[in-house]
Amino acid sequence: MKTGRKYEPARETRGWYYVEYQPPPIGNKYAVLNLIITEVRPKIEIVTAMEKEMEMWLTRYPVPIFASAWNDKEDIYDLSEIKPKNHLIGFLASDNKIRLRWDTVREEEIPDMTLDQEYLDNLYSDLDFKTYVELDVERQKRRKAIRRGRFLIFIWLVVIPMTILIFEFSNDFLSAVMFLYSVSIGIETWLELSGKLPKSRGEKEKAEEERLKNYYYHHCQMNPESFKRLMLENLDKMAKDRITKEAGSLKISKR
Repeated sequence: MKTGRKYEPARETRGWYYVEYQPPPIGNKYAVLNLIITEVRPKIEIVTAMEKEMEMWLTRYPVPIFASAWNDKEDIYDLSEIKPKNHLIGFLASDNKIRLRWDTVREEEIPDMTLDQEYLDNLYSDLDFKTYVELDVERQKRRKAIRRGRFLIFIWLVVIPMTILIFEFSNDFLSAVMFLYSVSIGIETWLELSGKLPKSRGEKEKAEEERLKNYYYHHCQMNPESFKRLMLENLDKMAKDRITKEAGSLKISKR
């Protein structure tokens, strides 16, 4: 089992974008800094913001950072027109000066401070976290809940029916009850098959939903290209709505 902490990301709003800073996981040299751009801006402004944020976060937490910028559709910004790479790497060099690189960095240039867990725990003492022991306990609880659910389903679907069958052959009263129950199920099935059994509101809604699904599926088959465009538009809208909601919550919490 791993020891140490898993830190929650720090999020802050800047108006036309917000930042998400994730401390490095155990064994990784880099923290991750994401700028999520919520308004249309020139790429040069995005580059400037990335460099400014990099210096600020390195001053706060002097740990090597890998930074990227994303739009509100969760696509990474293409900065190749003005920079050699879309990603910015920053770190504190041996002379205690900040280095920013829009290019690959040799492994030996990056300090190994992130391999010292005690150092990281002291550095990130202001961030929320869970220990890996706590996370493992939570996983064990979820597994136990799943196993318990499967056991209850087994009892309900296997043990109880088998018990009823056993009593059915050994108890006249229970046998009569089961006979009447079987007759009622048979009558209900016949009425349903003959179309004479009134449908509940839920059944009507489900039937209408199935009819619409078949209708839409038929038209999607007729025009797959339009369906693909619509699907991509929906995915973009879902991503945009999620990012807008998250940005809004950050602005409210800042007040």
